[in-house]
Amino acid sequence: MIRIACAQMQIHHTMKENYEKTLLYIKKAHEAGAQLICFPEGQLTRYIAQYKGLSTADIAIPPDHPYIQGFRKACNDMHIIGVFSLALLKKDKIYSIMMVIDETGAILATAAKNHIVQAPHFYEQDYFTPGNDGFLVIPTTAGKLGLIVCFDRHYPESFRTLALKGADLVITAVANETTEPQDVFQWEIRIPAFQNSYYAVMINRTGREDSMDFCGQSLVAGPDGAITALAGSGEELLIADLDYQTSHRLRREKQYLSLRRPDVFDL
Repeated sequence: MIRIACAQMQIHHTMKENYEKTLLYIKKAHEAGAQLICFPEGQLTRYIAQYKGLSTADIAIPPDHPYIQGFRKACNDMHIIGVFSLALLKKDKIYSIMMVIDETGAILATAAKNHIVQAPHFYEQDYFTPGNDGFLVIPTTAGKLGLIVCFDRHYPESFRTLALKGADLVITAVANETTEPQDVFQWEIRIPAFQNSYYAVMINRTGREDSMDFCGQSLVAGPDGAITALAGSGEELLIADLDYQTSHRLRREKQYLSLRRPDVFDL
């Protein structure tokens, strides 16, 4: 059994405040007995992409930034795996990424968002560069973790790719508003969990940021598509226990993956 903690955060105005809150959540997750903690999209900064063409000077950090070193130390001190969601600056380009740091403080992987949206309240193409790493599965002591960054979840191929790569758990960091269809967001997580017989997590922000009101409602879906854990609309640490033996059994019984015929798909 693996215990996961989902830090449904309200994002403050300064990066320092959000960094310190992240460290606090890591400590709380450790105290709750979690082996793994994950965070919502862009956890260190307010959601600048709700506006067109603002300065990018203060929205991203480089890979060697002290805050990342602080996350590494906290994971090591608390003996917990962290899945962080950051705006990362690399060679003058900004990527929306998820970073896995293991319980020894080692950075295991960085996965960038592959599809960058450009729509009202989500003018992300003004700020972010798309990644080209595809969809990654990271072996850890808490299982094989698949990573999906927000908008990439709207492509069902992302979830299936991670299943074919052997994911036990797929974590999706998001920034969902109250004005968006919350029932559909649940389906987008629950249906892939059912179709691929694995656990799936969606971890969201909460609270109001200028013209955007983030809805919370983070969830963990089981390999049968049922809701394992569901957060409310406010700030909280959502805890769920995952039984990978159940997901492996269901994968054998349902045969959704083993009976696939890739030759009939014209993709």
